[in-house]
Amino acid sequence: MRIIYVTQRLPYGHGETFIVPEIEALIDAGHEVLVIPRRSADPIIHDDVNALVARMRRVPGAPTVAVAAAGALARAPRRAAGALWRCHRTRPRRRGISNALATAEGMWLARLARAWSADHIHAHWAHLTATMAMGASEVSGIPWSFTAHRYDVLLNNLLDRKLRSARFGRFIARYMLDIAARLVSPEATARAVVVHMGVRIPPAIAPRGDRATPIVLCPGRLVPMKGQLYLVDAAAILAARGLRFEIWLAGDGPDRAALAARIREHALDDRVRLLGVLPHAELQRLYRDGAVDGAVLPSVDLGGGVHEGLSVALIEAMAYGLPAVSTPTGGQAELLDGGAGLLVPERDAGALADALAGLLGSPELRTRLGLKGRRRIEQEFDADVIAAELVRRFSGEPRAVPAPTAGAH
Repeated sequence: MRIIYVTQRLPYGHGETFIVPEIEALIDAGHEVLVIPRRSADPIIHDDVNALVARMRRVPGAPTVAVAAAGALARAPRRAAGALWRCHRTRPRRRGISNALATAEGMWLARLARAWSADHIHAHWAHLTATMAMGASEVSGIPWSFTAHRYDVLLNNLLDRKLRSARFGRFIARYMLDIAARLVSPEATARAVVVHMGVRIPPAIAPRGDRATPIVLCPGRLVPMKGQLYLVDAAAILAARGLRFEIWLAGDGPDRAALAARIREHALDDRVRLLGVLPHAELQRLYRDGAVDGAVLPSVDLGGGVHEGLSVALIEAMAYGLPAVSTPTGGQAELLDGGAGLLVPERDAGALADALAGLLGSPELRTRLGLKGRRRIEQEFDADVIAAELVRRFSGEPRAVPAPTAGAH
């Protein structure tokens, strides 16, 4: 198939690396993929997006978009005007204006999609990227779909209309689909499916040895939602118990200064390291070479939809056989339940310390959890299998693999 992927910024900026394995899997399976980042002002900083850059087209400036919209209005006035009008009527008014602008960009995309002979248009995020893809589909007649992640579900920007317009709407966790079902009509819900985000499965690696000082890695931006401050507090509890360990935090963000201060406050400078942003290849090398013994992500729910969706960073660590510890926020329980990892209550440094102490003190437990976690990833989060499932859906074929439900492992 010839598939257009609409992203927010990928391959630009810091985010959306979780989309890369999916696109790579589609390309490796012989499909043609054209990547359209809706915004491209940020620098390219990822170290694994060269294939995407070569297959990318940037959205042009406003004058070119306006010409494309005028052309669409001239060629198909009823469809184009209807698409603009329906989006512009969205409330609040500011959102309506944003939707109308994204729909105009979709009219530019429609022209590109026809010229490129696209078979399908897929948008990541159910907000303005999906508005853009929906507009392109309405004008071009090319079918479309979208992936909803987290905040974009609760934002509920034309979610009902988008589901009814799309060939399907994909939700990356059952938890998020359950939320969406309360926001949209039964007709729209019938077009929603659960298909996880996936990772490429690396070759099996030998069990890690009994390191004198076990190292646990926390991969994620340093933001309140990730809960790293509770991890530092848990480290203080572990240090008071006399346990040998190191905790590495890979990432950067607005909480860095607060974390550094908390590390100094607990006198943990020799035990808790802030690594900063690691290139993706370097992070994978740490996993592949057995440089760390476990992964932890103490995510918290901040309310208002600000919580973990389903952490691809943790999925990737588990694919390398690392035992994982997290909290049951968002879709994390779907990843770790049934013994695939350890789940602890959010905002509970003591429970987190107890779980980590179990891992630190038992190489056998680390190996057992690591194997179970990798098996979970192989069964439900293999990007190659997921890409094949998406292609079936892109092409309009009935679903071949039942959507997983929470606890059904």
